[in-house]
Amino acid sequence: MTFAASHIRLGFRGGGGMAFAGKEACVPDSVSLAQPCPSPGSAVLASFEGTRPGRQISRPVLAMAIQAVDFALLFLAGLVTTLGYESLLKATSTGDLAVATWIGASAVIIAIRKGSGYALPRLGQLGRSVLDTALPLLVGWTAVVVSLFMLHGGSMASRAWPFGFAAAGGLLLAGHRMVLHRLVRRWHRNGRLVQRVAVVGVNEFSATFLERLAAQPDTYLVAGVYDDRQSRIPVHLRHIGVRGGVDALLSASREERIDIVVVALPLSAADRINDILTRLSSLVADVFLTTDIAGLRYEGTQFTAIGPNPVISVGERPLKDWQAVKKAVFDRVVGSALLLCALVPLLVVAALIKLDSPGPVLFRQPRIGFDNRMFSIFKFRTMHASMADLLADRQTTRDDPRVTRVGRWLRRFSIDELPQLLNVVQGSMSLVGPRPHAPNTKAADKLFADVVSQYAVRHRVKPGITGWAQVNGWRGETKTEDQLRGRVRFDLDYIRDWSLVLDLKILLLTVFREVHSSTAF
Repeated sequence: MTFAASHIRLGFRGGGGMAFAGKEACVPDSVSLAQPCPSPGSAVLASFEGTRPGRQISRPVLAMAIQAVDFALLFLAGLVTTLGYESLLKATSTGDLAVATWIGASAVIIAIRKGSGYALPRLGQLGRSVLDTALPLLVGWTAVVVSLFMLHGGSMASRAWPFGFAAAGGLLLAGHRMVLHRLVRRWHRNGRLVQRVAVVGVNEFSATFLERLAAQPDTYLVAGVYDDRQSRIPVHLRHIGVRGGVDALLSASREERIDIVVVALPLSAADRINDILTRLSSLVADVFLTTDIAGLRYEGTQFTAIGPNPVISVGERPLKDWQAVKKAVFDRVVGSALLLCALVPLLVVAALIKLDSPGPVLFRQPRIGFDNRMFSIFKFRTMHASMADLLADRQTTRDDPRVTRVGRWLRRFSIDELPQLLNVVQGSMSLVGPRPHAPNTKAADKLFADVVSQYAVRHRVKPGITGWAQVNGWRGETKTEDQLRGRVRFDLDYIRDWSLVLDLKILLLTVFREVHSSTAF
């Protein structure tokens, strides 16, 4: 088999080791991505609100956050030192002191970074992490001396100020390292600083992979080994129990955190590799292949690596690290602001719904969301309560007799979608993303996942109130397979091209194109 060059990620990841976590999985008879919650009716609502173990803390995001705190503490050290030298404060402009502090703090941060002082293993060692700040503080002191001399001259106060800055900065950084020491140790114990790895395939490749990964158990945790050939393989691999097949892996991914999936198969099993990669396409994890290349010599520009293992990247998780942080902050801040602004209109609409027909104001419906997990979506009730279609066995049509008088107006102007701001603030949805569908939604009497093989890839990001497909005309009833393919194509384009600018563009287009859309009914 061949792999597109665009799918091969270059460079290496930092090494590490592994441990094993997890119990033998209970494997259901069948697991369907289209219907991860097969129980119909009210039993659905009672069964899918499960919880998930704590998320992995992104190492790049954590390192940047630590640097930001260090910079703030050093700036505070400069402020405290300045207040301690009243004569300098009177003789020197505040702007000059701020510039000197900024230069000194930046020099310290850069020096710590160059000395690998922000590596998590070092931050977990209190004495080492404090010593890692000593030389950078000297560099910062030198930078402050030079900057003050150039900005202010050689007064006694300006000569003494750098020593105060270095002393105060050293105390604050030492205190920060004490706090980090405790936090890093706690996060290691909780497994939030390790990457949980699932391995597919029981053979010499997976055995070699696990053996190589065992060097440092602080970075990788084996979440399980999986293989569909249950009758022809041993029940353990390197003392790790085989938890089931690929369906068991998909099921486990909805119950526990899995960060990396490694398919360990020989290239001669190309058809089987293709089948497994297709089934894993919706998994919210980085997917890699380790195969015959494990025995080859390789350079850092040819393959990526998991620990000391060379691997080919075939499916990088979208919206991770800083992208995930930016989107989450954008959703929570803008979503909360919009919810606050819409509070009075929401109350008015709630009153109209109550006056129009008996039943609850809000309609809670199970939808397939992030990582193929079910969640409750909130909408204003637009149908008669006795005719509600919980699993969407029948799509809403134009002039649908189930829709109430008030509901017809709410749907026409898309007002029924506004309660989904609660989902955004809650964290189960984004403002912008692929629209979530109910489990039994069909196109041409076929489940969506049976029509488009890449349909479940949409679930690798959070669903949205609006999306790229909606503002490009793919909204409303999905009668045909071509309509569904059009939607999915735009959703996949959005996932690939995501940016905050694109989210803002879609929100603006939603206001201008979709508030009163001809496809809304």
